[in-house]
Amino acid sequence: MNEKMILVQKELLSKGTIWILFLFLGWSYGSMGKIGTQILFYITFGGFGIWTLVRLFTLNGAIKEYNKAICIKYDLDANDMLLLGVL
Repeated sequence: MNEKMILVQKELLSKGTIWILFLFLGWSYGSMGKIGTQILFYITFGGFGIWTLVRLFTLNGAIKEYNKAICIKYDLDANDMLLLGVL
């Protein structure tokens, strides 16, 4: 594993950690750099439950897209992404 992949691995989100944070604290957008959206989520109590329900079904995809964007930022190819478990 090269130095670039080690740097990327430190920035990737863990699905388990994000799910635990979401289920117990409602925290998911903040981990992905969307602090404003996270504050809005809290202020509206998760969109009065509707936003929370939608997030339950879209969280895995959001984590995957975030991790893929991090890999693209560091110019990793598909093989490196497979090694890191992103694809």
